[in-house]
Amino acid sequence: MLGIIGKNVKTEDHSESSLLGKDYFFVANKKLYENEQFSLLLCGTITNFLTEVRSEDNFSNLLELYQRYGNFFYKYIDGPFFIMLWDKSTQKLILANNRHQTSNLYYSFEDSTLYFSDSLEKINSALKSDNPFMPSIRSFLSNGFTYSDKTQIQNISKLLPTFSLIFEKGKLEVINHWDEEINFTKREITNLDDRLNEYENTYQNVLKSYLTKNVGKNIGCLLSGGHDTSFAAIQLSKLNLNKVSAYTVTFPNWAFNEEEHARNIAKKFGIDFCPVPFLPKHLDDIVELIHAVEEPVVGVALPLFILSKKAKEDGIDIIVGGDGGDTMWGEYYPVGEIHRYIKFLPLPCRKLLHLCSKALAKITDWERFWELEHVLSIFAQRDYYDQFMRKLCTYRHFNDPVLRDLFSPESYGGGEISRSILEVPFRRDNFNEALIEGKLFNAFYTYMGFSQTKLMKFLKIDFFMPTVQKPIIDFITALPSLWINGGNTFQRLTNNKKINRKFHKKALSRYLSKDEIYNRSFDIPWHLILRPREDILTELEHALIRRGWYNKTYLKSLFKEFKEQKVKEDELLELKTHGYRIFTLLSLEIWCQLFLDKKSYSSFDGNVSNFLRGHNE
Repeated sequence: MLGIIGKNVKTEDHSESSLLGKDYFFVANKKLYENEQFSLLLCGTITNFLTEVRSEDNFSNLLELYQRYGNFFYKYIDGPFFIMLWDKSTQKLILANNRHQTSNLYYSFEDSTLYFSDSLEKINSALKSDNPFMPSIRSFLSNGFTYSDKTQIQNISKLLPTFSLIFEKGKLEVINHWDEEINFTKREITNLDDRLNEYENTYQNVLKSYLTKNVGKNIGCLLSGGHDTSFAAIQLSKLNLNKVSAYTVTFPNWAFNEEEHARNIAKKFGIDFCPVPFLPKHLDDIVELIHAVEEPVVGVALPLFILSKKAKEDGIDIIVGGDGGDTMWGEYYPVGEIHRYIKFLPLPCRKLLHLCSKALAKITDWERFWELEHVLSIFAQRDYYDQFMRKLCTYRHFNDPVLRDLFSPESYGGGEISRSILEVPFRRDNFNEALIEGKLFNAFYTYMGFSQTKLMKFLKIDFFMPTVQKPIIDFITALPSLWINGGNTFQRLTNNKKINRKFHKKALSRYLSKDEIYNRSFDIPWHLILRPREDILTELEHALIRRGWYNKTYLKSLFKEFKEQKVKEDELLELKTHGYRIFTLLSLEIWCQLFLDKKSYSSFDGNVSNFLRGHNE
């Protein structure tokens, strides 16, 4: 899909075009719905209308909602959709995104002309621009994902969830309804069984509303055996649908390999089980992945790409994931507990606490103290509320001081890091709620939600995340706080897994024994994956030096330390080794070669080391 609307748009160079109005050019691989007043493009699935509609026809309902509610008509619709509406009478264009995805549209507005596309490559080609946008380059290196709506290419942005573009009379208006999306008004629990039944019914209805729009398709699910994927698999099994296949990424020879947990759940609920091992050889697939996603990718994207390719080979059309559960069930509750005690302390006291945490991390080498040191480093700043979520999410990658060391002085410049068009504000009075809402909007949707949706779209698999659909979000955010994460202060400060997701665990306990309720996030042992690939490490270091952006001395130190770092079997390897940092640099460099240097993907011979050797060879 490619659209250009504005002054003096020329279409004669395009073999396929649809001119819907004066100075309007649009090409799509999907037929437009048209009547005398409107042209309408609907991509994706509408699972539910959140207000009364009269027709069985989606297009008639959409036009009715537009005439009833105006520009914000799309907030009364749920599901993974994208809508383009052209009002012929007013010559107004509306590009409306759903409340869940960041992967539907890129856009640029220059000289009263709007460019938009679902492909970064297409819009970049139309703009004839490939200048890097360094604040977003730094954003990716800082977080391992692009926190901002601004891409790594100058003047190209992404349409965020709940956002819409309104183009009329040469002017562009950007609107959104996010401020109405999440309500933390609590409902007390008077009857636990009734509330658990409501939770399960809500979850099943969300699944049904999506799957009934995709009848006859083969269904797969992501299954780690953890809280969220187990619950999704259990609820799928209760719907009496066609046979469901479960796919699990496995990490042989790592203490946190989830295969047996997932196998147990699949067997217990009659689900076909398919383990997919992720090995050092699969690093060679990263070039295809970045070519598909069109942006540098997060650490979890590559193993999920390997899994999704296997599912596609098996004929799977839809994959259901439990993604978003960590976010909605408040995974950062220890940070909230720290804030509870630290919010009234003066800056010198906060700095002293940070110094103590650094000493504890050094003396004990316990990963929980490494995490504590990272959090307290943010609270040790004068205005720690500013960009709190972005700073919190730097813990595995390059935080602001390290980012300054990574870049050469010329490339670092003022060190600006791009900010999102909408950032959930953190304040003293809303901190715990902002940890959930901010993680959802400013991190999850631009993090795993983005890369997973894009890679599965490339493979022609529909990806559905029931946990972050509006009915589930509304249910969870209405639960009393102690039913989200319980426990005493010590348990909360130490991130004790026994006290988190209290309500969700009650729901799981209806089906699983206590020792089957397994709790861990999806983390990648990048140290064990990267270390055997000396060829990649060598060529990556050389490529980064050639790039010219980085401090050569720091790079050499980083790679040398990584090769010498020792690991323990029972550690998650997130903060204490450079694994995530090296992978982030690898991802960005490959993206640079594909999208900035214009290195041809068709010349890729299947070996990422060869690909890294030179920009234009």
